[in-house]
Amino acid sequence: LLAGHETTANALTWTWYLLSQNPDAEAKLHAELKAVLNGRAPTVGDLPRLPYTRMVIDETMRLYPPAWGFSRQAMGDDRLGGYRLPKGWMAFVIPYVLHRLPAYWPNPDAFDPDRFSPERSADRPKFVYVPFGAGPRQCIGNQFALIEAHLSVATLAQKYRLQLASSQRVDAWPLITLRPRYGMSMIVERR
Repeated sequence: LLAGHETTANALTWTWYLLSQNPDAEAKLHAELKAVLNGRAPTVGDLPRLPYTRMVIDETMRLYPPAWGFSRQAMGDDRLGGYRLPKGWMAFVIPYVLHRLPAYWPNPDAFDPDRFSPERSADRPKFVYVPFGAGPRQCIGNQFALIEAHLSVATLAQKYRLQLASSQRVDAWPLITLRPRYGMSMIVERR
């Protein structure tokens, strides 16, 4: 239930928050949806023609990865970043921090979906973006979650615009998943 529900719900919550704070990105999303779907419900077959929608989701999960941290156990003695890691020790990977390293992410705290365009992603090292983990322990539901989020954003953004309530305080709260500490009250407007 956690993997199939809460993580995607958190990713969508942060998506609506970030779109509400970035009108240029929101306008670009709406333009893509209008050009490709023109008001009809999206299907899985439409997803390749909605690249900006996917870039919005990827950028959201860069800034607010639902699985903000995870651990791995050393199977044998190793070295990591110049440090000795004895067999059995736990190494913690924190995507929330990794996804903000200026060496890989210029202006790392800004919401910039275009950083996931093919041109800007081409030279990025493989393991600096790991919202679903990586390697043999990567989240088994990653493709389902991405399809679900992609279709949800494409469906809802055509009909509604969400604006952050003026009284809403926004702080990330790293529990098992990364969620808004105070919820995310938003005003829903028909488009």
